[in-house]
Amino acid sequence: MAGLDSDSKLKKLKIISYDDQKYTKKRQELSVMINPSSIAHSHSINYNADQAPDTIGPENKFKNVGPESVSFELVFDGTGATGEVRDVHEEIEKLKEATYYYIGEEHQTPFVQLSWGTSFTFYGRLTSLEVTHTMFSPDGTSIRAKAKVAFENSMDPETQAKKTNKSSPDLSHVVTVKMGDNLPMLCEKIYGDSSYYLQVARVNNLVNFRNLEPGAELMFPPVKK
Repeated sequence: MAGLDSDSKLKKLKIISYDDQKYTKKRQELSVMINPSSIAHSHSINYNADQAPDTIGPENKFKNVGPESVSFELVFDGTGATGEVRDVHEEIEKLKEATYYYIGEEHQTPFVQLSWGTSFTFYGRLTSLEVTHTMFSPDGTSIRAKAKVAFENSMDPETQAKKTNKSSPDLSHVVTVKMGDNLPMLCEKIYGDSSYYLQVARVNNLVNFRNLEPGAELMFPPVKK
């Protein structure tokens, strides 16, 4: 029962900012005050829409996979209605520091990891931030506000290569585990040989390779046959 209580404990959405596109130089980490009620996760595919003469429509040949994006709304409350009192202005500034403000020494804005429990992880950069103040104290201080935020995914070229080149055992792959997956099966799919499962288990520090956690990301390194 103790394990169940631990698993069901409320987890807050975390916003972790980095200086670099490989997400190794961590700047800061913050947890939202109130979890968003919904998250929109958008995907897109781009096609070449050129149309040949004397045809009734384009062929729509594949061009590329467009960037993914997520958007949601955060609420900042300084009234004490949530059981704690925070300074709304300070909370918004923390959000801006983590996602929006230009980093002079890096000549760019931060890279951001969004993480909520084990079911949601997103890597990208802020594309829009709209703050609306909805309640004020008698002296005009904002005591409640909401922020609409949108992020677009961002990956360094090496990571993109790992995710897009899925057909060759000579390249590294990052695979997101799905329900029912096991390591020998995934090795058979990637390498054409299930016997590499022990090598992959060592690379990923896996103890139980038969019971993989859905949503986890595993690295499949190049192999020599």
